[in-house]
Amino acid sequence: MISEVLSIVFAGLVPGFLLGLLAFRVKSRWCPRCGESTEAMRPAERER
Repeated sequence: MISEVLSIVFAGLVPGFLLGLLAFRVKSRWCPRCGESTEAMRPAERER
């Protein structure tokens, strides 16, 4: 009983984990040389 439940849970988690690894895009967000973000930063709002 417990082994069946665990196999069903892991059968659902493993494909989701693998898809998450494949979908994760680090290269487009971080500069490989300096490590800073490559996305445009929003200008800070002026303090009132």
